[in-house]
Amino acid sequence: MIERKSKGRAMNNWKGFALVEAVIVICIIAIVVAIAIPPFRKMGINEDLKAAARDMISDFSYIRQRAISENQNYSIAFDRVNNNYTVPGVANPKTPANFERDIIISGTSFGATLTFQTRGTTSPPGGKTITLTNGLGSTATITIGTVGRIYVAYAFN
Repeated sequence: MIERKSKGRAMNNWKGFALVEAVIVICIIAIVVAIAIPPFRKMGINEDLKAAARDMISDFSYIRQRAISENQNYSIAFDRVNNNYTVPGVANPKTPANFERDIIISGTSFGATLTFQTRGTTSPPGGKTITLTNGLGSTATITIGTVGRIYVAYAFN
């Protein structure tokens, strides 16, 4: 006959966790969350900058396509003082601050007006850049080539 050994009476009656163990686990979770929150917040602010840049690129592409399809020049006017730009056919000026209040148009390489001509090219000739900056100092530089090709480069802090 094989005799089975019991692990002891204390093991058979043990159910659940001790209070000390639960407190330790909660403390570890709190430490991990405290370490993870700042990077997630920073990532969210930079995502707002990306969204604002994508919205501007969308507006530029729309006006470029409209200039080609309607065989008419269209211009986008930038007002850096009020941090907005006017898209033809849109009633109110648009602003990158719609995504987050600290996003500003920090610079343009072409002055106050960007014109898309009937062939999809831009005027004045040459590459043009628009720079957006957020409160962290991160930038999105939107570049529009002479032939109308649009791309963006990000520098995150």
